[in-house]
Amino acid sequence: MNWRKILMVLAVIIIAAALWLRFFFDHAKIAQSRFKDNTALIEEQLAYHYGVLAYLYGYPLVDMHQQLHNETHKVSVDQQVYAPVNRFYRFPELIVPETAGNLRAPNNDTLYFSGWIDISENPAILHTPDTNDRYFTIAVTNQYSEVQHLGRSTTGTKETLFYLTNEQWEGTVPAGMQHIRVETPKAWLLGRLLVDGQEDLPEAQSLLNNFWLASSTEGQPGIRPPLTEVNQATKLQTQDSLDFFTLLNHELKNVPAREDEIALVAQFNEIGIGPDHEFTIDELSEATKAGLLRAIEDGREIVKASGFREIKSYNGWMISKDIGVYGHQYMHRAAVVKGGYGNLPEESLYPAALFDSEGKMLQGSEVYSLHFKANNLPPVNAFWSIAAYTYESRLEKNNLERYSIGDRTKGLQYADDGSLTLYFSHQPPSQGVTNWLPTPKGRYFLVTRLYQPSEEVLNFEYQLPHLNNMEK
Repeated sequence: MNWRKILMVLAVIIIAAALWLRFFFDHAKIAQSRFKDNTALIEEQLAYHYGVLAYLYGYPLVDMHQQLHNETHKVSVDQQVYAPVNRFYRFPELIVPETAGNLRAPNNDTLYFSGWIDISENPAILHTPDTNDRYFTIAVTNQYSEVQHLGRSTTGTKETLFYLTNEQWEGTVPAGMQHIRVETPKAWLLGRLLVDGQEDLPEAQSLLNNFWLASSTEGQPGIRPPLTEVNQATKLQTQDSLDFFTLLNHELKNVPAREDEIALVAQFNEIGIGPDHEFTIDELSEATKAGLLRAIEDGREIVKASGFREIKSYNGWMISKDIGVYGHQYMHRAAVVKGGYGNLPEESLYPAALFDSEGKMLQGSEVYSLHFKANNLPPVNAFWSIAAYTYESRLEKNNLERYSIGDRTKGLQYADDGSLTLYFSHQPPSQGVTNWLPTPKGRYFLVTRLYQPSEEVLNFEYQLPHLNNMEK
């Protein structure tokens, strides 16, 4: 036997085996690395994909959670709106620049009042006094940002005790109370009570004080309970951080999913924010965290960009009727919530104008006219008004102290044929101040409020006239 040949063959085999093993392990490492890279890629993309959808879907749930917390707790020393759960905060004065606080484009026609109810365990009681046909409305907004109205247009103006329950509640409504079901365990109530000028303010304030909220567990039904203690807390503001998904996860666990959205919400479990999981930021992988942060950034931009998608324009007036009930329009719903919620169109509509009849932006240095023919005044079942706001949605102080003009403005001058012309400018126009609404000095926009609009308004048969520049 030639041992030398045998040893040479063995050496070749050993070397070949070593090379093969090296090749195998090198490729195994590459495969393992690629597997890890693919896993991270999938995690990040899933977090981003579902995260954007969850951001749009969950925007109202998170926003309502934040507002409830921030308005039922003392979160700052200069806080304007505060009332404990199941209580009202009442704005004591008509809104003018000095009293507007953080309100965006507030009206100057009504006194505001607002409160939050928690009916997850027990019903709430709402008392409304007899207003003798004086206009009032209370928008009951659930946690999905959908609205139902109580008040003159729906339940009348006689003294009423409402018994508000969640959808799952079973029980007996106390005698003499009107049952109102609310879809979600918590809700926001925003009320408005008409004030017919400063001389009417004391009577309106007296009526406002007789709107009240309580839990059904507080004393005897129908008896107004006392105020509760002030709750101190830290302000919540999470739209731009991963805490958004922490709050969304909390809400998805506590707000019953709509039957036709169960499958949609279940997808959020894939990234740990659905109702079957406890979302914890510290336990997220870096890939999932990166995907969710991208989702927040892009979700925020989508909501911002979609603000005008559902708005139509007639004679230069922009108007949207797709408010208050949204179905599966999650992007539009989020955009409305970001802008400040809204009433159902049959309760009130808000045509807005940023441009004159020539398409140029409204400027305080110009004088504009709005001419209503005698048979073309806004057809409403309550009243209408027009207000001017800065681009920051603020009222601007003026010496006339007039912050809206409309069918209740004292002393309006109508032409002999019954027509009406209104004027808008920063300085008084040559036509005088009787039919004049002072506007901000720079660029501004107008909002017309049509309370209880008629069918012609709702189906767009009626359209506001163009704004004309008097100098053109």
